[in-house]
Amino acid sequence: MSWILGGLYCGAVWLIFAKFKLLRLTLPLAVLLASVGPGLIIALLFCAQYFHPYTKHAIVIAQIDPITAQLSTNGRIQEVFVSANDPVKKGDVLFTVDPVPYENAVQLAQANLTQAKQSIELSESTVELAKATLDRATADLRYATNDRDRYRKLRESGGASQDELERAETQFQQADAALTQAEQSLKQAQISVGVAQAKQSQAETSLANAEYDLEQTTVRAPADGYVTNLQVHPGMLLGPATGPVMSFIRDFDQEHDGIVVALFTEKNFLRIQPNQYAELAMDAYPGEILTGRVLNAINVSGKGQLTAGGVVPSSVSDGKPSQFAVRIRLDDPESYPMPGGAQGQAAVYTGDVQIAGIPIMFVIRANSWMNYLF
Repeated sequence: MSWILGGLYCGAVWLIFAKFKLLRLTLPLAVLLASVGPGLIIALLFCAQYFHPYTKHAIVIAQIDPITAQLSTNGRIQEVFVSANDPVKKGDVLFTVDPVPYENAVQLAQANLTQAKQSIELSESTVELAKATLDRATADLRYATNDRDRYRKLRESGGASQDELERAETQFQQADAALTQAEQSLKQAQISVGVAQAKQSQAETSLANAEYDLEQTTVRAPADGYVTNLQVHPGMLLGPATGPVMSFIRDFDQEHDGIVVALFTEKNFLRIQPNQYAELAMDAYPGEILTGRVLNAINVSGKGQLTAGGVVPSSVSDGKPSQFAVRIRLDDPESYPMPGGAQGQAAVYTGDVQIAGIPIMFVIRANSWMNYLF
């Protein structure tokens, strides 16, 4: 660009002083032209590259979903319902996994849940029985206590023998032990109810997991779009360790349609603000300039993140300028449809020193025409 501006300046000087001889070239004027002109060119280029960010790194980002069956156990693909690159609607079935093992798992989980509920009923009946036993043991102890006390008084007055007193005391001790045993039996019965209830919760969770696995045997499209990199076929084994088996490309919705991501260096990134005017020269449209507005700027780059680990980083910078992403929305995305991955160049005009934007406009248009050749 400096050579072009220098050539234009020299051409203007030649036309004025040599070709048309509009002015007479004197030594002071020559010194002035030789110093002021290049200085103005340098100042213009400086303002252009600083106040109006330009980048050769602009790209259209597509939304791609890796698709797999989220199964907790291995299963075999039963049928594939889509072909590569054919359009599908949200909710359409992509493929199914043989559901028989998962249906069996649901039935087993349902049986375990029924058994757990019956265990609760059995434990609760055991609690009632233990309560009845405790009531009886309490009554027996009360009777044995009264009988023992009565024989003690009779023994003191000589109305009962020593054997009768000892027999009454033995019956009291047996009743007291029976009461203790009944209390412990009641505690065990109550604990068994809690254990049974916990098993019921486990059975309910197992049933929910089994039902979820059964639902995952039918894999559906998450949105409107199409499938590419289709790597599944009937009989293929899928499981928890299996990676994605196809890539689902979402159609651009209203929110993401016409969005181009441009990467700018940190030198003048902070001058970019939302709603500033932008121009793009995409490789898919040589010779054309696409206009748009800055949607937002991503104020962080990958270099600004440290990975968690047990080793203290020895270096956090490689000395190279960071690049920051700026999202630009096209003014007329319907007239310029672009696939994901389409690349080009972008320029943002900040509004400061507007005349300095002229060189950037020239550069981006020249590069757009060069797309016909390269």
